[in-house]
Amino acid sequence: MKIGVLFSGGKDSALAALLLSPFAQIELVTMSFGIVPNDAASVARVVGFPHVTIDLEEGLATATVDAMIKDGYPNRGINLLHKTALERAAAHYQVVADGTRRDDKAPLLNARDARSLEDRSGIDYVRPLLGYGRRAIDALAAALLEVTYGECISFDYEVELRRVMERSYGYEAVKAVFPQEHIQSKVTGRKSAVF
Repeated sequence: MKIGVLFSGGKDSALAALLLSPFAQIELVTMSFGIVPNDAASVARVVGFPHVTIDLEEGLATATVDAMIKDGYPNRGINLLHKTALERAAAHYQVVADGTRRDDKAPLLNARDARSLEDRSGIDYVRPLLGYGRRAIDALAAALLEVTYGECISFDYEVELRRVMERSYGYEAVKAVFPQEHIQSKVTGRKSAVF
């Protein structure tokens, strides 16, 4: 069985892939608008899995940003974009996974939307980190991965959406909509530690 795991290059999506790897063939999937260069493929090599990129149209980024501007907050826009990303991945895989955690607000599908995705697409949607809180995730990451932290360093939707928002609405809009000092993770290596 092959599982397409949405991959940002950060610790959560990398951990999801590692947790699923004993049970399936993993392929890491990065969604990209092509706005900001990313090296998700090189991070995927570090984690040890094949990688593909699925291109998203820039109009989708613009619509997402417009929703964020209207709301004054990113959550709804990111959740809508995440649903679309999962649907696009579902066109290529029978099983789609992501690194969403219990404590996430966005992206995070509620149970109804997750069932709807499965029913409409005929796939299985797997969220191996959904039962884990932040401390447990951090402990797993520390044991299994070498990780660096910083603002806007992973290859998730947020980096490209910030760029589109800045182009369309200015930097002040980005500061008003997105949380300040939002720290992201980027995997830089894989440890051989065993629990």
